[in-house]
Amino acid sequence: MINYSFVIPHHNTPDLLQRLIDSIPQREDIEIIVVDDNSDEGKKASVCRSDVKTIFIDKDHTRGAGKARNVGMDAATGKWLLFADSDDFYNPGFIEVLDEYKNDDIDILFFNIDSVDTLTLKPDGFNRAWYQQMCVEKYDGSADSKNRMLYFRYAPWCKMLNHEFVRHYGFRYEEISVFNDSFFALQTSHFAKKWKVDTRKLYTVTFRIGSITFSRVSKQKIADSMVTYRRRAKLYEYIGHPEWNVKCYKGKYYQSCWKYMYKLAIIRHLPMSALRAFFYYVTHRQEIRNKSNYYVEVFEALKQKDLV
Repeated sequence: MINYSFVIPHHNTPDLLQRLIDSIPQREDIEIIVVDDNSDEGKKASVCRSDVKTIFIDKDHTRGAGKARNVGMDAATGKWLLFADSDDFYNPGFIEVLDEYKNDDIDILFFNIDSVDTLTLKPDGFNRAWYQQMCVEKYDGSADSKNRMLYFRYAPWCKMLNHEFVRHYGFRYEEISVFNDSFFALQTSHFAKKWKVDTRKLYTVTFRIGSITFSRVSKQKIADSMVTYRRRAKLYEYIGHPEWNVKCYKGKYYQSCWKYMYKLAIIRHLPMSALRAFFYYVTHRQEIRNKSNYYVEVFEALKQKDLV
């Protein structure tokens, strides 16, 4: 029986992928599914291990990490799903912690993570994990701490998901250029009936120049970012918590766009990208507004699954 399915999207980082694979123990109840998303020749995933299955997506079918995660999820057979990024790695002893929960009747296990520079393995200074860590370390069972855990931890690699739960609702990652994991996290957290939190750090996320998070800001990324912010705001209003919109850049259309431009110009030091975002905002306001109800519509459809 396969207890754990590890799903890993990969693009052009075979050495780092090997580091991740090496951090996962080889056991009969573990399967690893690597989805190579149109890597360059010479940089494609090449892992020689009997428990690793590699799926290749060619240039005609590439749709980013969201599609890669969906393809891997469809191929997974394990009781539990774990999603990892190919430039990160698991911490020693993590599987023994997961073993403590493998027979539990829960939908999600949330756990803590660490953050380092991918080359030096020292604290990266940027600390991509700080908010994830705060949610776990300040979790005390109160309503506020539960809401932070469920609705503001968008990353796919800080949790373990019950595969049957995911199959029942048919949750999918969005196949977009950025934030492909945001709505998947909101769906799984909102519809989970039972979940637990473990404060131990089981996974390490890395800072790497050239990763999707820190790569060039294209027009498509600007468009997908603005639409995502707007949709999250509408969803929070739908579930009765419009005050949460401060967590997705105020929520109101013009506020979310201005905050996004500020983030590009001041935090990421990309003033030209901020100007491009402003131009996109001015010329596409109605288009983005017309797309804003998508998350709400999906939630309405998923509510019917609770009746089955």
